[in-house]
Amino acid sequence: MAELPLYGPPKVGGDILAYCSKCQGEFSHVVVSMIDKRPAKVQCKMCKGNHNFKRIGDTKPRTVSRTSTGDTPRKKVVLAQDYWQQQMELQKGKPLKPYSPKQTFQKSDVVNHVSFGVGIVEEVKVDKKIVVLFRSGEKILVHSLG
Repeated sequence: MAELPLYGPPKVGGDILAYCSKCQGEFSHVVVSMIDKRPAKVQCKMCKGNHNFKRIGDTKPRTVSRTSTGDTPRKKVVLAQDYWQQQMELQKGKPLKPYSPKQTFQKSDVVNHVSFGVGIVEEVKVDKKIVVLFRSGEKILVHSLG
């Protein structure tokens, strides 16, 4: 198993990047158990679900289909990090704004958050909240507080 420099070698109680079928993406997990120096069970930090350890390469993208006559087109599953990458390509050249709850953001602004990294504002809500797409998925943040 390839070691990720961000997380270091896997250990029980440590963090690791794993695929979560519930969240449908590769996110940070906590290692719950290990077998032969390989994580066996992990807990997703996003949905808190426990499941077997697996990586993106260990899974096959699934398609959603109906059991009807087959005239309905199949939908392709897009992982959050792939969608994020596509959106970042579209925003190439835009200035990177440091995130602060006091600052006001608009749709398609590129922000740099201390914890979540670089993201794109996808939606501005009326209650001083914004929906930001980060590599790990969407987060709802506050803005315009100052």
